[in-house]
Order: sequence, then structure tokens, then C-alpha cells
Amino acid sequence: MPGFDGIAGLVNFLGKKFYSCSRWLQRKKQAKGHGVHSPFAYNLITNVIYSPYSFYAFSDIYDIISRNDINPEDSITAFNHLSFRLVHYLQPEKILEINSGTGINTLFLTAPSSHIHCNCMEKDSEKRIVAERLYAQRGLEVEFISSLSICERECYDAIFINLEDGCIPDFRILAELSHPDTFWAFHPIKKGKAKQFWDEIVHNVTTRVTFDAKSTGIVFLRPDLHKEHYWV
Repeated sequence: MPGFDGIAGLVNFLGKKFYSCSRWLQRKKQAKGHGVHSPFAYNLITNVIYSPYSFYAFSDIYDIISRNDINPEDSITAFNHLSFRLVHYLQPEKILEINSGTGINTLFLTAPSSHIHCNCMEKDSEKRIVAERLYAQRGLEVEFISSLSICERECYDAIFINLEDGCIPDFRILAELSHPDTFWAFHPIKKGKAKQFWDEIVHNVTTRVTFDAKSTGIVFLRPDLHKEHYWV
């Protein structure tokens, strides 16, 4: 007979397995829009997050990256495509990108419209040099900023944050840089401090609708939306 510690360990293990399985089933169902009663959430899931369509801009960006001796197969990710689709669908004009790296995701953020203005925060000078070269070939006017304090009294329509490299901003600062219709996108959200940060955002009372799209988190602040979290 196993001791108390053995039984407790088994119960804990089975509990985690059940939670993981139930979450997988919920994600599988909601990813197809099943059980999603909000028209806003349903449209975002089916038309944006899991859109079956590609865009000509993807090929253009692929070519630019290739010409700069960067392997597109290694550097372009599903998050880059999702970034484009979010901007294309929601049409923000002022975007803040934090930890923008070598600028590949910036190309996708700015591709949907020539009216988009993007501020990028990237402290690594070598990455900024690569980014500036890519922006020049695309004909983009992207403004680099050294810190978020420079953005005081600015409000952005969308904020994209790379949580893998660089700083993780305070929630209060993000809120101050946003208006009620601003949306946020975070990637990746599954490990360490990034996962903790994402969990805090999901449970914060001021965030209204949140989407856990596997390794990406999407947040909407609109006060007219009911508080809801979706696993997609």
C-alpha cells in the first residue's frame, strides 16, 4: 500500500493530467468558434487567429529578408503572420513595439497600410542596425525610442511586446499608453516571467477579453466587452 505522500502525489498528478486534458479540449473547441457566443470573439478567432488566407505582403517581406542574408525559414514565424492579420483586421494607426529586435515583426506590423506609424523600442544596437537596413529597403519611417518614459502622454492603438528578449513593462505603464480601444499582443507567453506576466494580465480586472493563442496572448481593453478568457 502506498503511503500518504504517495497517494497525495498520485492525486496531484492525476489532477494536473485532468486539467491539461480539459484545457486541450476547450482549446480545440474554441479554436473553431464552437461555444463562443460573443460575435466579436468569434470573428477574431475565425477570421484572424485561424484565418486560412495568406497575403501578397508575406512574399514581399520574405524577399526583403532573403536579400539581406537572413534565412526566412528560420526567422519568419507564425507570430509574424498573426501580427499582420491583427493589424490588417483591426486597423490601428499608431503602434508601439517593445523589444522589436531585428525588425522582422515590424515589417509585418507596418505592411497592411502606409498610414501606420510604428515606434520601436530596442536597446541592442546590433539588432537596431539590421532593423534600420530592412526598414530602408521597405521605405518605412519607423521611429526608435530608447525607453518607454519617452512615450509619456502618448496613446497607442496597439502594443506588441516580445517577451523573450528585453524588458517586460509594468502593467500600469501599458495602461497609461493605451486608450479604451487599444489592443495588446504578447509573445511568447508560456515560460518563466513571461508566463507569470501573462497570468497577471488575464486576471486583471481592467482587461476585458483575452485570448490564449498557444504561445501568443492577445488582450482587449474595451469596457463594453464582458470579461472573458478564451483558449484558442
